[in-house]
Amino acid sequence: MSADRESPLAPLRAEIDAIDAELVALLGRRFGVVRRVAAVKHRHGIPAVLPERIEAVKRQAAARGEAVGLDPDFVARLYQMIIDEACRTEERLFASSGGTSDGGE
Repeated sequence: MSADRESPLAPLRAEIDAIDAELVALLGRRFGVVRRVAAVKHRHGIPAVLPERIEAVKRQAAARGEAVGLDPDFVARLYQMIIDEACRTEERLFASSGGTSDGGE
């Protein structure tokens, strides 16, 4: 595509780029909280992976997505990826602290 045909897209692409930067910053904030959650779980012997909480988070995210016009299945899949990484992060932190991911120490 020529530069002339792409120029009308430039402002929209800039807007998408700015939103993407916000999304990444929000993920960074979320994972900062995930690390704090892992520390609390480890301190109190709570397992890293809590299946009921995972399902509740996915349901809530899917409903919120649907409320703003997103496909709830897409949002649930996206959150599954985020949650999978959060669980891996917690398990790594548990392992580096000498605990186990099932709450045992």
